Amino acid sequence: MPVRKFRSIEEMNAFDNQQMRRDDPNLIRRIQSHWDTWRDLLPPLNIPKGVHKFRNIEEMNAFKERYVNERIARIRAERVKP
Repeated sequence: MPVRKFRSIEEMNAFDNQQMRRDDPNLIRRIQSHWDTWRDLLPPLNIPKGVHKFRNIEEMNAFKERYVNERIARIRAERVKP
């Protein structure tokens, strides 16, 4: 990635606006690259598909927390590998 120097905040903002134009043909590729990078860094959140009914908010939070904690444990296990 090239390093760019700017003389002012306005010059930097103008460059950002120019880079993020909707008609930019590279915009979709850059967004896809960004998502691919994050997808590779985070393991999937393995919540079962479908509609889930809960009796109260605490039950729903416990359901979500279980899968989030599994994901965190998986990330920690991968990073601790020798």
